[in-house]
Formats: sequence, structure tokens, C-alpha cells
Amino acid sequence: MFGKAEKISKIRLPFGSRDIFPVESSQRNAIRKLIRKEFKSWGYGEVKTPVMEYTENISIGVGTEWKDKLISFIDIDGNLISLRADMTIPIARLAGMRLRKNQLPARFCYFSDVFRQAGSQAGNKRVFSQAGLEYLGSGSRMEADAEIMIILIRILRDLGLEDFRVVIGHIGFMGGLFKWLGLDEEKRSKLKKYIIEKDFVRIEKLLEECDKGKAGVFMGLIQPGNDLEKISGIVSEMCEAEVSKAFEYLKGLYRILEGQNLGRYLVFDFSIIRDFDYYTGLLFEVYCRGLSDMIGSGGRYDDLIKKFGRDIPATGFALDIDILHGALGDKDLSGRIKILLNCPGYCGNMGTFMELADSIRKKGVDAEILLDETDDTLMLAGEKDCAFLVDVLDDLSSFRITDTEINKTKTLDKTGLWEEIDKWTKD
Repeated sequence: MFGKAEKISKIRLPFGSRDIFPVESSQRNAIRKLIRKEFKSWGYGEVKTPVMEYTENISIGVGTEWKDKLISFIDIDGNLISLRADMTIPIARLAGMRLRKNQLPARFCYFSDVFRQAGSQAGNKRVFSQAGLEYLGSGSRMEADAEIMIILIRILRDLGLEDFRVVIGHIGFMGGLFKWLGLDEEKRSKLKKYIIEKDFVRIEKLLEECDKGKAGVFMGLIQPGNDLEKISGIVSEMCEAEVSKAFEYLKGLYRILEGQNLGRYLVFDFSIIRDFDYYTGLLFEVYCRGLSDMIGSGGRYDDLIKKFGRDIPATGFALDIDILHGALGDKDLSGRIKILLNCPGYCGNMGTFMELADSIRKKGVDAEILLDETDDTLMLAGEKDCAFLVDVLDDLSSFRITDTEINKTKTLDKTGLWEEIDKWTKD
């Protein structure tokens, strides 16, 4: 007996994973529903790829450092396979294998979990729930980039977020700065690492050892900001073609979004370097005030798909549903009222009780039936995310309705109940 209890006490989940209960799952599904609606309205169709890929396929785009973050194992046939670390590479593989020229441009979206190796410290995740899109095959690169950013910003606004910013950069900008600084490969590698880690002390120290004057210019440019005139002046003085070209591209993109009254959400940050190697142009990251974690990210990856057989330009983004859910706090996105219909004494009259519950559901209100005696039905209703507790009284002729948020109660007859339900659905 003791041995069995001891065994049960040791039951645990692999680190970096967690269970999700119904209320949280419902809230996340509401987020996905809104995102899916926006994707569909722009013509993005959902694709699904296997949760596992050959490791050599995934390794094509993740970069040397990322190979250690893959969760890999040996298949029964002896091949090394890995859980997908993101969705862009599987979709690039799908496009290279399956897309025909007459199917381009193609707009794909997805709702999937991805898996990344991490240290075993508390709080480190290995499972990431994502929603994202990929716009493949458009030769109008700036306009395609603008489209996905417009979609991204509209989704965040529709979810009720306002205090967010999309931080934009360009892979060519950092490449041009490295060239302008005259760094060798070893110092470039170190600098890139420090920039990804946002270790500005080490960045400045490394650069000052090379050229103190240029170090000051570099440190000024990699600070996030919106003063285009100031940035433009610095870029002009540098006379570095790659930097100028990248900045002109970002200015053009900014003008398109400004024309959609979305410019206020953009911040320029030329220090953005993603740890995936496949990006070739625009880079962006999404942050919300009060959260240190990144809500989403994306950019352009024109050279990735040709590694799988087809030369197809592409751009896209991914949102982290877990972090997005946290950013939304207590916002209710379900759009439907839910009640706990409490009638423990009516078990012998189930047919009549079910009729009542079904009639309520037809009015557009979700009704969960409680047939068991419970110590605290009001607390239970709150745990189940029910807006109201409805106790059935007097042979289904009167009802006690309690607002679970303010604990205010009123008793109504059947006519009053239906009038009350009509108020809920109209509100």
C-alpha cells in the first residue's frame, strides 16, 4: 500500500510541459477563433504538417546553434528525426515539394504546437503553441510584407490589445553595419551573439576595441526609436550601400502602414537579429507593455524554400498563443454567456430538466448542468467561468439567479427567466 502511494507521489510531467484546464483552453480557443477569422478573410488557408520531420530537413534553416535546441530521437528505421522547432521550415519543405507554379502566390496559415529543447530550470518551456501565416511566391515584396504586418496589427487590436509595439528591423542593416565596422568573422560571430542576448555592455566594449568613433555611431543606431530624420542623417553619413538600401526599404514599408493609420504601432530597431538563419530581409518582433516575453515575430525568408527544390520568395509571422493569452489578462473573447444550471433534486425528472437546458442553449447561452449536491455552488460556478449561477426552485416554476462576479442574487418566475436571458444575449 505504502509503495503504491509513494509511486503515485512521484508522477510528474516532463519539464517544459504543462496541462491546460477547460477554462484556459476555452479562452485560448476564442483567441484562435478570432485569429482564424482574420486569416480566412485575407484568403489564407490552413495547412497541417507532421509533428516530426527528418532532422536534416529541419537543420537546413535553423542555424548551427539551433541544432542543439532540437528535440530529436532515432526512428525505428535508424533515421534521426526531430520534433518541429517552428512551422516555417516544414511549410517551406511542403512548398518546395508540393507547390506548382500555377498555384502561386499561395497564402497558408497554421495553428500548431512546436517543440524546442531548453534547460531544466523552472519556467523554461519546451512546447510552444503558435498561430501564424506564410505568404509565398509574391514578387511584390514590400507589399507582401506590408500585408502580413497589417494582418498582425489588426489581430492584436481586435483582441483588445492597444499597448503593443511591432519592432522592425532588416537583416541587411546589420550585415551592412558589420561590413562598415570592418569586423573579422570571429568578432562578427561574437557581436551577433551579444546582440541576440541584448548584452549592450559587451557590445560596446567589443566595438570600442575596434573603433571608438564607429562604436558610438553603432550604439546610437541600435537603440529603438521613431525619429526617422535622425536615423536618416546617420545612415547618410555612413555611406554604406547595404545599410542605406535596408533603411530605404523600411521607410517604404513604414509609409504603407502609415497610410493605413498603423504607423504608431511601429518602432525601428536595427539590433534585431533572429537566431534562425533563414531570414533575408525584413525582421520584426512584437512586444506588449508589462510583458518581457515576445508575443510574436516574423520576417522575410526568400532563400529558404529553394533549399527544398523551388525558388520561391516568402514572408510570414508567428504568434505565441500562451504569451498572447497572458497579455490579454481577464478579457472575455468567447462572445457567449455561460451559466451553471443547478438542480440536484431533479435527477428523477431528467427529461424536463434537459428540455429547460436545451431551451436556454437555443437562446444563445451555454448551460452546464449540475445534478450533484455541492458545498459551494457559487464558487464552483466561478471556477467554471460561468457568468451566472441559476438555481432551479419550486418544481421548475421559479429560479434564483446569482451574478458570480458581484454575488448579487434575484429570484424570478419562468417568464422573468426568459426576459433575463434575452437581456444577456442582447448585451
